[in-house]
Amino acid sequence: MRILLIVSTLLFSACQTHMYGPDVPSELAANLKLFEDTLRWGNLENMYLFVKREEGTPVQVAEGLENVRVTNYESSPVRKIDEEDASRWTQTAVIDYVLTDRQIVRQLVNRQVWESEDEGENWFLTTPVPQFR
Repeated sequence: MRILLIVSTLLFSACQTHMYGPDVPSELAANLKLFEDTLRWGNLENMYLFVKREEGTPVQVAEGLENVRVTNYESSPVRKIDEEDASRWTQTAVIDYVLTDRQIVRQLVNRQVWESEDEGENWFLTTPVPQFR
């Protein structure tokens, strides 16, 4: 009986698609999850690594991020911007955060556009990262 339970659990988990739905490219889904995790775990300076920029352009990180603690991140379903173009997708995230030095709770809405220029192998955020003020 125990073996049957283990096998059925493994089969069920293997059949599941990622949380963004079957139509979303797996590389994009992985990037979206990594971006969310980056914010949730407080690695806010790393969110700039997702932004599309010209080669050789240095990453410019906003000041004061050490004073921000993200408390919640909820995103809308991911959708294609244009049904004919699979290289541009969008989602909206609602982010709750605390300014720790003043214990002020805030919320922002972050509209994101993600693009790929290489057949979906790499995805970059083409809209500004969240501004925590």
